[in-house]
Amino acid sequence: MTDVTGGIGTGLATRGVWEISKAALKKLLSWRYRRVFGEDVFEGNMHLVYALLNPPKAVNTAGEPVKHIFSKPGNGGGLFSISEAVSVCEVRAVTYLAESVASNTRSWVALRSAKELGSKLDLSYISLGLMSNDKTVDLLRNDGNLFVAFKDDRIVSKLSGRTIIAPAPESQKIDYGMILKIHPTSARERNWICCGGYGEWGTSGAAWYLARRWRDIRKKFGNRPFIVFVQVEDGRDESANDIINAGTVEELEKQARG
Repeated sequence: MTDVTGGIGTGLATRGVWEISKAALKKLLSWRYRRVFGEDVFEGNMHLVYALLNPPKAVNTAGEPVKHIFSKPGNGGGLFSISEAVSVCEVRAVTYLAESVASNTRSWVALRSAKELGSKLDLSYISLGLMSNDKTVDLLRNDGNLFVAFKDDRIVSKLSGRTIIAPAPESQKIDYGMILKIHPTSARERNWICCGGYGEWGTSGAAWYLARRWRDIRKKFGNRPFIVFVQVEDGRDESANDIINAGTVEELEKQARG
């Protein structure tokens, strides 16, 4: 009985140590995750913000408005009407980021349109898309963004106006995406992040990189603001690879391309 009792006791002790180790590991991982995304991501107060797009206006041969202008793959010719549209790249981006938050925090994110949030500034968010998303525009215009501005289809250094990234030629079959994080001047405890590209694969590729490679970002920048540019092959979000990254404007300036 002594051997049996001792074996049971040892087993329970071992399990106890294992449970404590798991708890400590989870705590460490959660600390690392919040370094990149901020405290709000653990409170269910992080917003994923997509852009709403207006469908084009269409008329028939008689000049009358036509509402049913969207078709569905494999539908056999049926047409549909919607009042507002969402890019499929932003749906992919939402999937990557929502899964990342759920698996690393056991919390959730609020999915909102930029139109719904309007002028609200005292919140943490990840906006999807560049100039199509008003919350990305808010981020770029905020004084907390010391890194870049959007000018004449180029992303330029705020420090010098030199080009950081310009669109890739269509023949190259690649896209560029940007991940930019700031603490807005109006609410320093908040985290504003954008994942945006010139085309759809730049946007979703940037979101994939943030969702899957956040550990690399944490190692380089901790909880500081940062900017990362990724290059993405058309049709392959998982090909996203960083080509420029900086935690200060001086570091970014050294990587300017023109």
